[in-house]
Amino acid sequence: MPTLEEVNASVKSAHHRIDGLEEEMKDMRDLTTAVAVTARNVESLQTDVTEIKSDVKSITTRPGKLWDIIEGAIVGAIAAGLVGAILTIILK
Repeated sequence: MPTLEEVNASVKSAHHRIDGLEEEMKDMRDLTTAVAVTARNVESLQTDVTEIKSDVKSITTRPGKLWDIIEGAIVGAIAAGLVGAILTIILK
């Protein structure tokens, strides 16, 4: 049978281990909270990146659209000039 001193030492040792486990559990809770915050930040970042990609795509297609309009106007002006010149020759 263990002596009172041995039991006392065993109880102290158990208390130290329990205190260590409680500290580890606190650290794990802190880590879990940090992971949750990081996950939220990543989701927000993903939304921002998607929005930025969409904006960049619309900006990069804009010059092409403008160029198409300018080309159409030039071709239209040349065609109108040719038709006008032909009509002038015919109606003389």
